[in-house]
Amino acid sequence: MRKQAKNLLLLLLLPLLCSCPGGDEPMPETAYSPILMSRQQLETSILRKEPRTIANPGKIYRYGHYILINEPYKGVHIINNQNPKAPVNIAFIQVPGCVDMALKDNVLYVDNAVDLVAIKLSDFNSIEVAKRVRGALPPLLPPDNLGVAYSMAGAPEDAVIVGWELRKGE
Repeated sequence: MRKQAKNLLLLLLLPLLCSCPGGDEPMPETAYSPILMSRQQLETSILRKEPRTIANPGKIYRYGHYILINEPYKGVHIINNQNPKAPVNIAFIQVPGCVDMALKDNVLYVDNAVDLVAIKLSDFNSIEVAKRVRGALPPLLPPDNLGVAYSMAGAPEDAVIVGWELRKGE
């Protein structure tokens, strides 16, 4: 019985004794290049724009008779759905680096790359940035999640990643 317990213990410890890949192997490189914006540009980038075609829909949020559709890295589409048989695309809120959103009490909370921003929406014809929390979020990872393998070499010191584009030839 003791020998069986000893063998079982050795069998359980065997994976710990095996060498793991790592150390000298280079990190894989992402197939994406970062889209950069200066800090100053980022802080003035949230704008109400005319409605546009939804090219790459992301998260969807229902608020009253409105539907908000996130377009990853671009912003938020505002759809008036008062008549569900004929919804009307009424506006686009440009928010570079936006991948998530929430809405409560007429305030839209969005990520603006690494910042968390509260936007007052008393009506959808005018928007106002009510508050910005700088650096509240981690940098955006590329879609393939190889966030440790891109280089910011040559980028301005205050550059912020607001999106990713697939490198040509990848």
